[in-house]
Parts: sequence; structure tokens; C-alpha cells
Amino acid sequence: MTTENTGYVPEKVFLILGIVFGLLFVFVVPPFQAPDETNHFYRSYQLSEGRALAERRGGDVGGMLPESLIKTAKTLSKDIPGHPENKQEVSEIIEAFKIPIDEGRRAFINFHYTVLYSPVPFIPQAAAIYAGRHSGFTVLWLVYAGRAANLFVWICLMYLSIRTAPAYKWLFVFLALMPLSLFQGASLSADSFTNAVCFLFTATALRAASDKENLKKNLLILFLLSLPLTMSKHAYFPLLLCFFLIPKTFFPSVRSYRAAFAVLFIVNLSLNLWWSSKVDYLVVAYNNGLDVSPERQLSYVLGHPFTFAETFIRTIVRQCQLGWYTVVGKMGWLDTNMPVVYQASYVWLLALSALFSAPEPLKVSTTKKLVIFTAILSCVLLFSTSEYLIWTPVGSPYIDGLQPRYVIPLLPLLFILLSNNIFGHLLVKRHLVELFLGAYLLFSLMLALFVIVVRYYVQIE
Repeated sequence: MTTENTGYVPEKVFLILGIVFGLLFVFVVPPFQAPDETNHFYRSYQLSEGRALAERRGGDVGGMLPESLIKTAKTLSKDIPGHPENKQEVSEIIEAFKIPIDEGRRAFINFHYTVLYSPVPFIPQAAAIYAGRHSGFTVLWLVYAGRAANLFVWICLMYLSIRTAPAYKWLFVFLALMPLSLFQGASLSADSFTNAVCFLFTATALRAASDKENLKKNLLILFLLSLPLTMSKHAYFPLLLCFFLIPKTFFPSVRSYRAAFAVLFIVNLSLNLWWSSKVDYLVVAYNNGLDVSPERQLSYVLGHPFTFAETFIRTIVRQCQLGWYTVVGKMGWLDTNMPVVYQASYVWLLALSALFSAPEPLKVSTTKKLVIFTAILSCVLLFSTSEYLIWTPVGSPYIDGLQPRYVIPLLPLLFILLSNNIFGHLLVKRHLVELFLGAYLLFSLMLALFVIVVRYYVQIE
């Protein structure tokens, strides 16, 4: 929905709600209760010491870090993840603030998976941890400093996404402020930066597709954003296909159109291959105790491509059946769920915000929708294949390890598939609708905060 001639500016609504509830999430969510947040903390600390590459010791990958880090994590995490009946004692958090870093006492800490990430999506957390280490912070203060820095960068990038988008601004606001999205944004996870930079890249591509006069400027920004995007998570490399949303007629010739994409593609592919070669020795099977082998699984996929295609489709269907709406509010270690009715209503509002968005100044043709669908499908196939290789037993009929949060970077494009040139003109009293949207978002985040407090602090008999 556009905001022309109304007093409700989507990016301002996002900024207010994002800052207020983002900070609440930073401090209310117990430490290490975001997915893999412990490992993301270890990786951030390692990078804050200037070590871009991890170590491998047999089947373990990680690095030599202060023992106080793992002591703090074990003291607070305990058996809370996956056990909603277990709660976080506030007194334990207060006591944990006293645990010093103690750089002299170190041990090898295994934090697989995050070691494969490039330093790029950890820059906010690592910078904050670096500053904290040199300011005498204790371990737990480093955790909160890293979260706050991550949130700050996330808010800045999401705000720019909403401002940059030539249309669908409320769609971007609703997607950014989904409880799961904000939960990730206010954590130590590298997904915070990854999600935000993907949103900004998508918004910039939409801007470039509707603004011929500033094509060179938009292409330069698009190129610069593509670098941290592909270096954050290789699975989102196909988002580069958004380049083809830009009409060929915007370019002086077809040759210049192809050359521009070739530069974008080759540079980013080279970066991907370069980093992959750097961390190739760190690839290990993570699902211990099962018949997991990346090498054998890859041989199986290459030898049985059609069987793997069936496995991929079967898994996607099962994921949808298990709850396609959980991308809205399945927080924590997949154990902190928002009410089902609420999550379904949120998805419907997302769909309506795309369906009733005014088409100007961007019209998404059938050809562009095909480009969008191809980009989405390619990303899903890439991260599904990755999970099949490193998490799933060889030859399994289903792909293990897939989580709703993986599709967050793709959601703007997914809902834009619903856009059209008909319904946007039918919506009247747009200012009242936008007032309702803002009120709904306030209710949504208050409900999310309530669910978090009950999940982690309230013992229900």
C-alpha cells in the first residue's frame, strides 16, 4: 500500500516500533535463546580477536577461546532450549554478569556451522565485542553489547529498505516487524545482518526497475549491496536474478544490459568460490550419531538427481503441512510459539498488503514474476541442498534441518508475486487502513513480548 496523501509514513512506524520493541527483545530474551546464538557468539568473539578462519581438530571445528565464554553459556542455557517447562532464573543472569573474561585461561571450543560464515555478517557483533573487551566488559555484557549492535545495524538497513522500496512499503514493514524477524534482528545471529541486507537488495532492485533516470546510481548501489549479500550466505546468491526486474529499455543497448549482469554475476561468483575454498577444510557432518557424510551425500545426489528432486518436493510439502505460518512467530529454539490464529491472521494481512498495493510506480509483469519465482526457488533449493549434505543421513527421503527463518530473506519477493494492477485501485480510505495496520503491529509486538516473558520467566503449574 502506498502512503501518498496520508499522514502515516511506513518507515517512521517501523523506526518507532523497531527501536522500542527491538531493545526490549535484546534484554528480555534470555542470553543464548536464539537459534545457535551460542555458536554465533563464539564466532563473533573469534573475529573480534582478528581471526577470520577457524581451526579444525579431527571432527571438531572452532577455536581457542576463553573458558569463561563457555562457562557463561552453560550457566545460563542449561536445559531451557527445547524444554518450555524450564525457565530462566533472573538471579542467575544477575550472577552471570560477574563472570570476567579471563583471557589467559583458554580451551578449544567447538562451534561448527558458524565457522563456515565469512566475517561479513558478524561485523556488528564482532565490533561491539572488540570494543567491550577493551573496555573491561564481563562476558555477559559482551553478549548484550553484541545484540544491541546487531539490532542497530538491522534497524538501519531495514529502515533504508522501506525508504528505498518504490512500492510495497507496508509489506516491507510487516515483514521486518514479524516477531520472528525482530527476534532474529535483536540477537547475536548472523541472520540479523543477512536478512536485512537481503531486504535492502530487493528494495534497491525494485527501485532500479522503476527509476530509469537514476539507473547508474541504482546499479552501483545494487552492485555494492550484492557483495555483503552473497558473502553473508551463499544460499541467497540467486537473489542476483532480481537484476532482470530492470527493463532492458533502461539500458543504451542489449549488450550493455548483458554486460552489467555479467559483471554482477562474475564478481559475486568469484567471491563465493574464493571463500568456499578458504573454509573447505572446515566442512564436517553436524548431525552426530547418524549416518551423515557430506561427501557420500553429494555422491548420492549427483548419482540420483531425480530421487533427490522427489526428496526436495516431498520435504517442501511436509514443511508446508507442518505449518507454513510459523515463519511469523516460531521464536527461540523453535519452542516459543505465537498463537496459531494470530500467525495465520498475520500472513493474511501480509497477503492483502501485497494484493492491494497500488501498482504505481512499479508494475510487476508476468515475466518479472517468473524471474522472482525462479530466484525464490533457486534459493530454497540451495539451502535445502546444503542441509541435506551436512545434516541429513545419506539417502534419507526427507531433508533435515530446515527452519522457517531461512525463508525470511525471500518473503518480500514471495508476497510481491501476489501483486496486480487491479485491487490496488479499489482500496478507499487508505489512511484508515494504514492506521489499522500500525495499531495491529503494536498489538502484534506486545503479544510477542508477552509470549516471550511467559515462555522464559513464568512457571505455569
